[in-house]
Amino acid sequence: MPRILIASDDEFARELVRLALAGVDAEVRCTGCGAELERLCARVLFDMVIVLRTAPFFCGRELIGRLRPEGLRRPVVYVLSWQQCEQTVLALLECGVDQYLTFPVSLQRLRAKVVSDLAVNGL
Repeated sequence: MPRILIASDDEFARELVRLALAGVDAEVRCTGCGAELERLCARVLFDMVIVLRTAPFFCGRELIGRLRPEGLRRPVVYVLSWQQCEQTVLALLECGVDQYLTFPVSLQRLRAKVVSDLAVNGL
C-alpha cells in the first residue's frame, strides 16, 4: 500500500488535505514541517510527500535531498502554497519538486492528481 505524508505547521490545512484524500487506497500520515518532517522521512520511505509551505525548501537545508534518497524517484513531492511568483515556482521545480499547486486549490483536482501519480508510478 502506498504511503503519503502531508506536512504542514497549520493543523487545519493539514487536516483539510488529509480529508480530501480519504478513501484513496493509501496510508496517509500527517506531520509538521521542518525537523519533524525530516525525522519522519528518515525513518519511513514515503511514496508521496505533500508539503503545504514553500519555506522549508528555501532555508538552505536542501530538503529534497533529505526527503528523496539519492538514486530514487520517490517520494513524489508536491508543494501547495499561496506563492504565485514565477521565480518561486521555477526555483521549486528546479530543486526537484514534482508538482506545485497554489491556493486556493481544488481539493478534487488535488485528489485526482494524487490518484493519477500513484497509478503512474505503479503504486
